[in-house]
Amino acid sequence: MNLAYCLSNKGLHTLILQGKVGSLEAKIQVPQNITTNTVAMLGHPHSLFGGSMDNKVVTTMERACKDLGIRSIRFNFRGVGKSEGKFDNGIGESEDMQCILQQVLDLEPNISFILAGFSFGSYVTYRVALNLTPLLLLSIAPPVERFDYSKMVSCPWVVIQGLNDDVVNPQINLEFATKMSPPIKVITFNNTGHFFHGQLLALRETIVTTMQGFLAFSKE
Repeated sequence: MNLAYCLSNKGLHTLILQGKVGSLEAKIQVPQNITTNTVAMLGHPHSLFGGSMDNKVVTTMERACKDLGIRSIRFNFRGVGKSEGKFDNGIGESEDMQCILQQVLDLEPNISFILAGFSFGSYVTYRVALNLTPLLLLSIAPPVERFDYSKMVSCPWVVIQGLNDDVVNPQINLEFATKMSPPIKVITFNNTGHFFHGQLLALRETIVTTMQGFLAFSKE
């Protein structure tokens, strides 16, 4: 199956896409009822610590997109699963994501897109958002103390953060969001750790509500 076929046919498709330096294992979800000409690119957590496109938070993002009638693309970063290459600290991974997104735009020039990432994947999507302009950049538990998020993106930016996160520091993330200009909207989850155990349904509903607002705005 190729990219054009997968984008045009309903269901969950597994395929190999070409990245910047090698092939990448990917999954594309096409809802039964596509309600908007929008595609979401999803980023997974750290490749060296078990992160993959099948992470539960990533698949929760995918389900939220399906609920909204949005097509979504997730892929294994370099060196994960069947994807070629080696971990590149977010740089090569973001180049791959931008490469895939450009292939989608070449096929469908009039689409809009959303970038959504979890943990390390939020840094990958952030780097893409510095070069392209999505409807929304959605960052779930971003590791702002470990990676450089200092430049403000030119699109709306929303952070979702569990307040009992033991992987990234919630307080640092809240302070970071407040200090950015303009301040970044933060949605917090009480009594919730990094992987949103026991909160995935609530997370899905929050993602739907958040994305829905920007989709409605884009249609005005």
